[in-house]
Amino acid sequence: MLKTVLGIGLTAMLVASAQAAPKRVQTPAAEVEAAERAFAADGLALGVRDSFLKHMADDAIVFAPGPVSAKALYQKRPSRKTPKLEWWPRRIVAARSGDLALSVGPWALNDKRGGYYATIWRREPSGAWKWIYDGGAAADPSPAPGPEARTLLDAAARTGEASAAMAFDKVRASEARLAEAAAQDPPGAYRAVLAADAWLLGPEGTEGLTPNVVAKRLEARPERLVLTLRGGGASRGGDLVWTHGEAGWVNHAETIEHAHYMHVWQKRPEGWRLIFEALINDP
Repeated sequence: MLKTVLGIGLTAMLVASAQAAPKRVQTPAAEVEAAERAFAADGLALGVRDSFLKHMADDAIVFAPGPVSAKALYQKRPSRKTPKLEWWPRRIVAARSGDLALSVGPWALNDKRGGYYATIWRREPSGAWKWIYDGGAAADPSPAPGPEARTLLDAAARTGEASAAMAFDKVRASEARLAEAAAQDPPGAYRAVLAADAWLLGPEGTEGLTPNVVAKRLEARPERLVLTLRGGGASRGGDLVWTHGEAGWVNHAETIEHAHYMHVWQKRPEGWRLIFEALINDP
């Protein structure tokens, strides 16, 4: 009898708890959050090499320092569970067509937070989400909430171009204008294209800044910045485009800095806006 009463009470508590906690609507952004968290869980269970291979697309790339095949790179690495690499999504932006997305969040190595990662996800013909780019850059992860916190899921764009090819062409033109202006005035060039809610990571020297502290990051830019577009992709809905390329500038020691960048652009009511950049110094 006591077990029955306790069982009824426990059931009532679980029902009440379920009713109190609203469930995520299964949007593409929510699906990517689930894929990212499954990827991170496998990172702890399988180790870096095996988890990255499990969740990547066959044509995925990483910078080492230039873009190379992620599959070829990770297949050469040993299968082991150390070091302990953890990460969790803090912000996700998905295309309205549900086939492309950006995931950004903090990472920690052996329980010590180190910076932010940035991953581009693509829905495969099977329906599964696989990552096609993975990287990261300098940013302060200490104020970010832990893995238990809800991820920020951005609203999808309202409209897009007529095709993925047209979207990429529009962004290619935007990248060209950004590069031309950045060669003379990087802060001004970025202010002209950045969305109000943009996040920026990197370069080295900005470890103390969070991703959303855009103004201070722009103030820290060199006097001249050379940007060269190399590749990327667009969503079928023509509303989300990611690009990658080379970057270079002269630092305060009059030494040429070589770097790479990854950009994400979104079609907004006011036009194409840059919503994310990772500026990664080459090793």
